[in-house]
Amino acid sequence: MEDLTGRQFGPYHITAPLGAGGMAAVYKAYQPSVDRYVAIKVLPQHFAKDQQFVQRFEREAKVLAKLQHPNILPVHDYGQTDGYTYLVMSFVESGDLSELMQGKKLPLPEIGRIISQVGDALDYAHAQGVIHRDIKPSNILVDQRGNCLLTDFGLAKMVAGTSEKLTATGFVVGTPAYMAPEQGMGEPADGRSDIYALGIILYELMTGQVPFRAETPIAIVMKHIHDPLISPRNFQEDITEPVERVILKALAKDPADRFATAGDMVNAFQAAINTSGPATMLDPIQPTATHISKVKPPTAKPSAQAARSGPGLWWVAGGLAALVLIGLVALGVWLLLALESVENAPAQAAPIAAPTQPALQATSLPSPTVSLPTQAPADPTATSTQVVPPTQPAASEPIQPAAADPTQPASPEPAPPPTQPPPPGDSPPVEAIAVCQGLNTGDACRFTPPIGPAVDGQCQQIRNQLACVPAGAPPLLRNGN
Repeated sequence: MEDLTGRQFGPYHITAPLGAGGMAAVYKAYQPSVDRYVAIKVLPQHFAKDQQFVQRFEREAKVLAKLQHPNILPVHDYGQTDGYTYLVMSFVESGDLSELMQGKKLPLPEIGRIISQVGDALDYAHAQGVIHRDIKPSNILVDQRGNCLLTDFGLAKMVAGTSEKLTATGFVVGTPAYMAPEQGMGEPADGRSDIYALGIILYELMTGQVPFRAETPIAIVMKHIHDPLISPRNFQEDITEPVERVILKALAKDPADRFATAGDMVNAFQAAINTSGPATMLDPIQPTATHISKVKPPTAKPSAQAARSGPGLWWVAGGLAALVLIGLVALGVWLLLALESVENAPAQAAPIAAPTQPALQATSLPSPTVSLPTQAPADPTATSTQVVPPTQPAASEPIQPAAADPTQPASPEPAPPPTQPPPPGDSPPVEAIAVCQGLNTGDACRFTPPIGPAVDGQCQQIRNQLACVPAGAPPLLRNGN
């Protein structure tokens, strides 16, 4: 398109070019009637030669002029001059979002403000039945106060009917880097297509690059349609999971999987920011073919193996303790049966010694003598007293040895007649007998009972059998005497 600087378009005097795109050129112009500068977007002349386009342009321009939103660049006027079709909009002097994103670090709250303003503008326009179809950073102006103004509403739709002519002349409708998959496949666009483009902008703001890049526009479009989306956290590890979920949902291939409205996307992104902790400056990370996100080491925690081995050790210790306890119980039962066999032994058996508790020593007491059970003491003042034998306990009751007076000698217990057979089970364990084979009475020995740990003791005669008696047990029958 030729340079139109100095030309007069109706009441507007063009003073300088501002930029040019695939579908139009933008100029700065002065409007003397109201003493202000405006921006004029001029379309190529061949559009004005298409009567269908002119009708569509006038219809869309009237709709755009009715959009009143603080984040939408207002359309003041439209018309045709010298075969050119043009739109008149407010002039914003500072620049656009693409310039703001170049080499600058944007704080997370700033990104949130941009997405909120543009998303709210889209939500309003969609409610009015207006679809943008070409959302990209260069179509988002930023004024001197940092507010975003969305421009070029409906321009892609205005030229949609002449797409064949545009293709023939080298023009592309829309911008491939921000184009939704359904647009690339030629399907009708709706508000969810704008949400996809806004998701691309959010991806770029957070990572410093667009997700799909290729050598040609058609290759980029095909990537949008077929290639899986690379996680933004692969490029910028500071992106939180809630923010990433917003991006992934906005960039779903299927429009039905995206946010239903731009307002829903804005609300979700604000909620994600509020759960992301303190705002941080996000430095874009340049990706490589083998880029892998850095993973922070987890805090020290007990390993799973240690967690599993702890209870196992307790079970082992508990099992050993149970075995020891069972062994002690078995040893006690065996001793009790041995004592019972002594009580039932013939009368010539040696008396059972006093309990292991030592008797109290008294120098004033004479040596004790053993009295017959039926004989009363000759002297009532004598130090030895008559020991009355306990009554024979019932067979079902355990034999309890009588408590001895520490100052008096023990008296022998009456034994049952020799003809009475010994109770079953009074013989020592086979292991205790086997260990004393070849040893003499009093020799040290060790044997392992059927249940429990090994027991140290001495070889003694029990029931005319030499057996290993545990150390500390009362002396039993020796040599059958």
